[in-house]
Amino acid sequence: MKTLIIDRVTVFKEIIAEVLDNSEIEHVFAKTGEEALNLLKQDKFDCICFSLYMDDMNGLELGQKIRKIKNYKHTPIVLLTSKNSNEILKQAIGAGITDVFSKDKVHELVNFIERFNQVNKPISGKILYIEDQQSQREFVTAIFRAKNLEVDSFDNAEDAWQSFLKNHYHLVVTDIVLEGAISGVLLINKIRRLDGEKGDVPILAITAFDDTSRRISLYHMGITDYVIKPIIEEELIARIRNLISKQKAIEQEILFREHLNSEEVVRRSLKLEALGKLTGGIAHDYNNMLGVITGYTELLKKDLSSQPQLHSYVTQIEKASQNGIKLTRKLLSFTRKDASTTETANINELIKESKNIFEKLLTENIKMTMDFDEKLWNISVDTNDFENALLNLCINAKHAMGDKGALTITTTNEILNVNEAEAIQLPAGDYIHLSIEDTGHGMNEETLAKVFDPFFSTKGEAGTGLGLSQVYGFVQRTNGSIEVESVSNKGTVFNLYFPRNEHTEEIKDTAEKTNTEQSSGDGYSILVVDDDPVLTALTSKILETANYQVTTAQHADEALEMLKQNKFSIVLSDITMPGMDGYELAEKIRTTYPDIKIILLSGYHEKNNLTDSVQKSYDMRLKKPFQSDELIKCVDSLLQQK
Repeated sequence: MKTLIIDRVTVFKEIIAEVLDNSEIEHVFAKTGEEALNLLKQDKFDCICFSLYMDDMNGLELGQKIRKIKNYKHTPIVLLTSKNSNEILKQAIGAGITDVFSKDKVHELVNFIERFNQVNKPISGKILYIEDQQSQREFVTAIFRAKNLEVDSFDNAEDAWQSFLKNHYHLVVTDIVLEGAISGVLLINKIRRLDGEKGDVPILAITAFDDTSRRISLYHMGITDYVIKPIIEEELIARIRNLISKQKAIEQEILFREHLNSEEVVRRSLKLEALGKLTGGIAHDYNNMLGVITGYTELLKKDLSSQPQLHSYVTQIEKASQNGIKLTRKLLSFTRKDASTTETANINELIKESKNIFEKLLTENIKMTMDFDEKLWNISVDTNDFENALLNLCINAKHAMGDKGALTITTTNEILNVNEAEAIQLPAGDYIHLSIEDTGHGMNEETLAKVFDPFFSTKGEAGTGLGLSQVYGFVQRTNGSIEVESVSNKGTVFNLYFPRNEHTEEIKDTAEKTNTEQSSGDGYSILVVDDDPVLTALTSKILETANYQVTTAQHADEALEMLKQNKFSIVLSDITMPGMDGYELAEKIRTTYPDIKIILLSGYHEKNNLTDSVQKSYDMRLKKPFQSDELIKCVDSLLQQK
């Protein structure tokens, strides 16, 4: 689902972007009506949202112009306004606008866009269709199959009834008038006399009659909906989609209630959501504080190099800070909903980094053993997802073992032949095998068959049933495989297989890729833009120690004024700032001062779906908190490109 949003106010764009980032809605921004009209000609959008007031036209004018474009005659258009009134709503509908949303309720926009665009999504389901006229039956059957629906079609109700009793259908579609012993009306009555789920299956009646009394009588018979001949394909599909969607939702709800206490699941879900928001907020602020601590620690280390005792104290502070940075990034990965980012990694190192966490989780009474292949191949993986999956497996092992036991984590390189690979549903080749074995109570065959099913838990009320299903999904995303072996009262082994990364055999630190020779900084002037005065002071101090001339600005507008009056070699800007953000500032600088190099500093929140022009507007992006040497090397490497 791709949405075009037109608004001139930067703060509102950031608000709506944050809302849409937490959905599956891809969004593109435009500042003016003309820019939006050009984008509509170049690309295809599923929804269009714009403000009432723009620099070149108002929203009502833009709505009328969009409706004149052939491909957007039926596309949902939303007017966003802070002046919500019946008069504006009336004018908007007259201009072809679908709906009006208040700017302080943009969270409702996600539901609107997703539900309105259901028509673009494929339908899945099984239909029983009865029609005695061959041409009509072939026509409607072809419509269903074109939408990838599974259809059993019959020319008489007698055979259809037998099929209905033997099979599961999401919907019955039948003509009212049928030849034979059983008419469409009698078939409906027979279905509605059944007990349980079969008697409640939705029925769509097809009829040539459209008078009020006959419509009412059809509903009294028990139909769910009806269409009138001659059949309009778009109407038929719309009604089919609604009926099947509701039926599948009802079936899922029934299954859900059979296996779970739904109120408990909702309560846990709300607690997790609240925890995620709280964690994200704390981690964001903590991240900034750590940046200040690590930055000044590095400066202290250089000044105290001649005093070993004090130098050792600072080193311990530095180590604690680095551990804090790692922990913060884990917390942020827990709350982030962005797409996974893979990188080349050695899982031995990932496991070692998390060893302390696992040991605290398992407690002293559970012995933890690690048996690593020291020449282990690398894999491509989202490291945060890997660590979360490993944590889930260790939590499960702890629950299975109770107060005492042993957990063994083993890594090996394995070359699987065709037969070995097919046994775990993988192609033959090189794989890294990760084994996690516990001495817990194990599982029987019935439990093993369901262990990766969503909402299935071996912990009773203490579990959500989501941990192992998430692990399974993660392994599938890596194109690997996960297998489980277990014997009741003896223990369980989870075997994870990851494909070898054949392109990169050595993992190199990004800082090592830059030229290690640092320039003196003489003759180069740098503009630092950040709304946080403490971080600005730190960044300036780091650059000044390398003999760079530093000027600071607290926001983008101040930076643009300084650029008019002074010459700078590099602009170093934070991304998230009040008013104009770092991306917008970079675009303006690139347009007016193309020779200036630009480094953007990114913290917790980053925008997704950046346009090509934005991505080309800056030269480097550095994640906060950063080390002093890392910053200097980024600056040096850019200056060497001049």
